[in-house]
Amino acid sequence: MMNGAVLVLTDHTDHTTDLIVHALQQRDAHVVRLDLGDERLWLDAHLDPDTGRWRGQIGDEHRAAHLDQVTGVLWRWPGPPAGHPAITDPAARAWAARENTLALHGVLATLPARWINHPDAAAACRKPGQLVTARACGLTVPDTVLTTRGAAVTAWADGRTVLYKAQHAAGADPDTMVTAGPADPAALPRHLGAVSCFQPIITGPSIRLTTVGEQMFAVRITGYPPELIDWRPIQDRLAFTPIPVPAPIAAGVRAFLDRYGLEYGALDFIETSRGWTLLEINPTGMYGFVEIQSGLRITDAIADRLLTPPPPANPRVPRAGRQPGPTVAP
Repeated sequence: MMNGAVLVLTDHTDHTTDLIVHALQQRDAHVVRLDLGDERLWLDAHLDPDTGRWRGQIGDEHRAAHLDQVTGVLWRWPGPPAGHPAITDPAARAWAARENTLALHGVLATLPARWINHPDAAAACRKPGQLVTARACGLTVPDTVLTTRGAAVTAWADGRTVLYKAQHAAGADPDTMVTAGPADPAALPRHLGAVSCFQPIITGPSIRLTTVGEQMFAVRITGYPPELIDWRPIQDRLAFTPIPVPAPIAAGVRAFLDRYGLEYGALDFIETSRGWTLLEINPTGMYGFVEIQSGLRITDAIADRLLTPPPPANPRVPRAGRQPGPTVAP
């Protein structure tokens, strides 16, 4: 374990993070929780030309963290930085918001801390790339089509039962989840309106694998009707039974996470007679419902990992060959 501050970056409605903050406080850690979307957020940063490190503070009206004392960062769901509320012109305020985003993300991304997860790594882990990387790491992935044309789905499906899934769970209404569901290729319009993802429906129990550093927490999910493809809307009514992770799956997942530089991931699999098929990974996925209903101590693992010193390194920069995608700010 180490001394220093743990910087927690998420919005005020992220109740899963409340569990992590409490666990860190029980370990006598100095925790500073901030939301980058808070209009009251402030930054005083100075680049030390001798060390090449940003020093100074970031905070809101209640708390602040010294940048050079941050040893762990939990990056969950921070809101987008906003322009100052005193700026009344919409265009000027939007410009200020962009300036804040570039500066805040740019300074924070250089902190040589234990990140769960670094935003560059999380942003690079897009769903189309996930499937390619997972297959290269020895994991089984579904046959997948991404297209804007309904006719392409019809030709590809060739009589199979298929499903549609969104690239992001939040839809036009951010309070409404876009769930995966069956699709009728013959009923699709000529133009789909957006690039759409289709896969064959794979039957078998769902597996949720939550990874924290080197630790893996897997559960088999049961209790949902067989016709239900996406169990998330009724997760509070399901059973989550802890199970071991097969050695080949564990090896493939570790290779996958290392390729992206991820410390944490919530991975969804389907268990078939031929093994586990990876559907996707969410680098900032929820885990609280799994812990509550299975008894697995995921929160403790995250708190302990945030307090584990990172390998000696310069401020975080992409390492050649580590990340399969470009380094971008979310």
